[in-house]
Amino acid sequence: MTQEPQATDDHAFQTGARRVWFPWVWPLLLAGICTAAWFAWEDRGKVNSLVHASIILLTLGWIVWLFLRSGFSVFKRWSITLVLLVLVAGYYLQWLPIETINNGDVGVVGWRWRWSRPDQQLSLPETQAAAALDWQTSSLDYPKFLGNGYWAEAHGVALDQDWETNRPKELWRRRIGAGWSSFAVVGNYAVTQEQRDEQELVTCTDIHTGEIVWTHADNVRFDPSGGGSLGGIGPRATPTIHDGKIYVHGATGILNCLDAATGDLVWSHDTLQDFKVNNLLWGKSTSPLVVGDGVIVSVGDSHANIKPESEGLGNSLVAYDRHNGDVVWTAGDRRSSYATPVSATIAGVPLIVVVNEEFVTAHDADNGKILWEHPWPGISDANASNSQPVPIGQNRLFLSKGYGGGAELLEIGQDDGKWEIDHVWKRPVMKTKMCNVAIRDGFVYGLDEVNLQCIELATGDSMWKKRRRPSFGHGQILLVGTHLLILTEEGEVVLAAVDSEKYRELGSFQALEGVTWNNPTLVGSRLLVRNAEWAACFELPLLTEGPLAVDLPRSHGEHGDR
Repeated sequence: MTQEPQATDDHAFQTGARRVWFPWVWPLLLAGICTAAWFAWEDRGKVNSLVHASIILLTLGWIVWLFLRSGFSVFKRWSITLVLLVLVAGYYLQWLPIETINNGDVGVVGWRWRWSRPDQQLSLPETQAAAALDWQTSSLDYPKFLGNGYWAEAHGVALDQDWETNRPKELWRRRIGAGWSSFAVVGNYAVTQEQRDEQELVTCTDIHTGEIVWTHADNVRFDPSGGGSLGGIGPRATPTIHDGKIYVHGATGILNCLDAATGDLVWSHDTLQDFKVNNLLWGKSTSPLVVGDGVIVSVGDSHANIKPESEGLGNSLVAYDRHNGDVVWTAGDRRSSYATPVSATIAGVPLIVVVNEEFVTAHDADNGKILWEHPWPGISDANASNSQPVPIGQNRLFLSKGYGGGAELLEIGQDDGKWEIDHVWKRPVMKTKMCNVAIRDGFVYGLDEVNLQCIELATGDSMWKKRRRPSFGHGQILLVGTHLLILTEEGEVVLAAVDSEKYRELGSFQALEGVTWNNPTLVGSRLLVRNAEWAACFELPLLTEGPLAVDLPRSHGEHGDR
């Protein structure tokens, strides 16, 4: 009789212990796994994905414990469960009044009230009525995405690397609408895209003053929910300036041709509506490609309703007459990615090469006919492809991709009219998630996830890889002679030597605050940078004097042929 209370007490203690230990041990176990992954995994995207998965597992574990082991009343179990589900679902489905600001690895770097987004606080830019702008060309022009070639490179400029003695100078800074478009520059004027509240804008800026001289607006807003919200709102693609016209591709698929002198609309197409195509999770991001009399954009997906006039050729790529906007040809049934098509002559044949979802596709430049394809894994709503294909010499093509993809060098040729594609090498290097590479003297420079890397082009061998603090993040690079300008994901500008033997950092300064995924633009001594909230222009020190774009006449008469 005297032992029964003791047995009851032991049972109560064990039951209580089982009730208490799980709510604390479970999160500690998940936290330990995430901490171990942080040190073991180089890919921060995978680590942050594990963290988000752990949050969901933590919630599910607590809910199971509430109902099976907690001993709480039915009312208390359901009340706590409801609160947990509302908080977690509200965060991931954007039901909460608070939204997080994420970097390219899905890491949380800030937060704001959902109703206080910066772009919604901006009114339309005020511009003064004036005569048509005089767009005078320069040898230093940077007229499209990545400038004038297959990678971002500024020509005709020799930078002074002594930033201790000759510090870069800020010339102007202003607020800008949301979006990840970069600046395209001809002469004295820079054009970009931005989102201000319910209007997607094309804005033309005087690079001397930072003043907006004209705008064009479309009443659309790309503001995705769910996983798409991690990429932010607004337009992504960089305008293309060609022969007195500006071609722009908005995030919702609107393709506009504008008069460069006035911003007046020449012609327009809603490409997704025209071809009954669904948008991508993170919006249309590819810049227009001008080839001859055509302007080419990546439009379609594999579920598109093919129009009869396409003759069954599909609409992965659509070529428009750049003068009047008429459809010239459509081709391909692959779903598009986020990489801009490129024009190149490979094995003696003029081609348009585009990275699509799951494949790299080569089209005949004259009629769009598909000549060859090569598997290149990547789902546009998951492990997306963003980096452009890079033609090398007369018959090679360099590819790179993030999300653990790596890089590959292809050799392409013809034998009796049949295309042959051979692997030169394929390696887990140069995993470019949100940026493109630059190539000089047989070496490739780029961001392998968040670390700057140099590889040998001929072999794919890694020469070095630099992990930096503060991190490069998913920034962008620009080749300038024997130097690299890196605009980091945190808005820092870093000057590094082009050196295949080791990483040599020469200087840095903080240019912008906030997540920065936009490509920088350098015209002469003027570096233009922007992100989703700010735009700025800096004067970089040069070693030599030359015909800089900033020294061109600033007349405002009628523009001539460019």
